[in-house]
Formats: sequence, structure tokens, C-alpha cells
Amino acid sequence: MNLDLDVQLQVALRALEDTVAPALGGAEKHVVEQFHLALLTLRFVHGRLPDMRRYARMELDACLALARESIAAAGSAPALADAVGAAEVVRADPAADTAGVEQAARRLRDEVTALASATSDPAIAARLDRLVLEAGEAMIGQARQWASPFGFELRPDDLPAPAW
Repeated sequence: MNLDLDVQLQVALRALEDTVAPALGGAEKHVVEQFHLALLTLRFVHGRLPDMRRYARMELDACLALARESIAAAGSAPALADAVGAAEVVRADPAADTAGVEQAARRLRDEVTALASATSDPAIAARLDRLVLEAGEAMIGQARQWASPFGFELRPDDLPAPAW
């Protein structure tokens, strides 16, 4: 068996397209739709797999920047500061796996959200909202670019260039 993930995905895609798809000729409509969705997902994974680690690290960098700015805006945020420290350890580790990088970014997003929700000072809340909206615009642009192979973008040429 070939252990190369790229080759394995190519083989699976070819088998699904050349063997399974033609056999679905008489299948119910929802079965065919689900098959095509699964096939589209596998094509997406195959195309994005080489960039996955870089994308996750880019997202972690964006979350770290937002978290640091949020701490500065709030003045004090112990839970977020702990999350930043943990994320910096992951970021500095060249052997950190993609799942660990994604988990660190998720924790940062969750802690920024918790900080914004717990803030009772209207001025700080407004600053945090502004930071989240500004950072979110760039992060969402990259996420849309990442998912663009699915074909849902009306004007994919208007998306920001990949930053990963």
C-alpha cells in the first residue's frame, strides 16, 4: 500500500468517479446529491491538504494578534493572557501538529469572546467590538479564500490573495 496521502486521495477520487458514480445511475436523487457532496469534499481536501498547516498557522497568528490587542484594550484579562501564553508555546514549536495549532487558535477566539461578553465597561466593550470587527474582516476574507474551491463565491476574483 502506498502511504502517500496525495496518492491515496487520487486513487480514492478516481475509484469514486470512474466506478461508483456510473453505478449510481438509478439511485434516488438524495443519494446522488450526497455522493457528489462527498466527492466535492474529497476534492477540496486533496487540493488544500498541502497548505493546511500553513493556513492553520496563519490563522493562529491572526488570533494571537487579536488576543494581544484585546488584552491591551481591556487592561487585564488573565484567562486570555493564559491562552496567549499557551498559544505562543504552540506557535514556537516547529513540530506542533495542525490539530494543536487549530486548538490553540480556537481557545484564543473563545477567550476573546468571553472577555468581550464579560466586560461591563461600555468604553472597553466598544474597543473590543471594534478590534473583533477589524480583525474578523481579514480572517473571514482568508476563510472565504480557503473555501473558494467549493464554488459558492459570486466574485472569487474579489477575494483577498491567500496569506498562507
